[in-house]
Amino acid sequence: MNAIPLPRVPRFPVEEGHIRLFARALGDDNPIYRDGDYAARSPLGGIIAPPTFTEAGNHFDENWPYRPRFGQPWFGSGATPSGGPRPGGDSGTAMHAETHFAYHKPLRVGTVLSATARDGRRWEKQGPRSGRLRFSETVLAFLDETGTPVVDCTNVVLETERAVDNAGAGPAAQRGKVKPWPGVAVTRLDPAQWSVGRSVEATLVDNLTRGQIIQYAGAAGDFSPQHTDEVYNTKVAGYPGIFAHGMLTMGMLGRALTDWGGDGVLKTFGFQFRRQVWPGDSLFARLEITAVSELGIATFALGVENQHGEIVGKGYATAFAGG
Repeated sequence: MNAIPLPRVPRFPVEEGHIRLFARALGDDNPIYRDGDYAARSPLGGIIAPPTFTEAGNHFDENWPYRPRFGQPWFGSGATPSGGPRPGGDSGTAMHAETHFAYHKPLRVGTVLSATARDGRRWEKQGPRSGRLRFSETVLAFLDETGTPVVDCTNVVLETERAVDNAGAGPAAQRGKVKPWPGVAVTRLDPAQWSVGRSVEATLVDNLTRGQIIQYAGAAGDFSPQHTDEVYNTKVAGYPGIFAHGMLTMGMLGRALTDWGGDGVLKTFGFQFRRQVWPGDSLFARLEITAVSELGIATFALGVENQHGEIVGKGYATAFAGG
């Protein structure tokens, strides 16, 4: 495969309107992301960004390959199902496998970020259907205008030696019996209740729409045809249709995490993507506190399932207990 250039984000202004659009795409109506008066009265003193908001740095990444550019060929559909080769080449399949965040301080409106990127770890495994599996990390350090660290983000990409046959993949809405799961509204956990074994179940989305997937693409700046272009995905990539960004699932999980644990308290948040999410899917999360340190830092185990009880992904988080 041809290498994709490292991200380059020289200037990423964090704007109130952009935060509102991003939170709306996640289905997150937390007033800390949109209501200046509410946010000013909160302990944080102002509007902050959702936990996965730095994904919107795609808009400001000069090397970002998944954004059409005026007057340049685009590998998605137009007059034909594809206008050119996809980034990285066509010999195998590349997919987003994991994302890990480390938070140094809340990300506030008015901050001007810049991001420096470096290569992280590299490792390989052998796959039964797709040959050699190559994993690679990209580490982005987001700094504010004073050079102070705000957020670190590590993305893991999986590349296969041979293209994966996608013919057997398909929307979970077309398979089997639906698992009953009542809608659950998550309420804020009192600081005194942060204890090992405490858990909550939450509905992340019921009947995910194509409109929300496109809404997220616009807010995050990820216009990959796999998520936005039914023609490309069915006629070129071999999928039965578009599927959701993994980061949309992670962002919705972040909503449940902050609804339960509080705003601006996260120290780390990581998620491994296990299964595609399709239009029509419903997603349900389970969050459990697995440890609380003497310093008051809680560790969470996180899991997301679809309406058939199939695991979509698993993750973790740490946070200041009752922060």
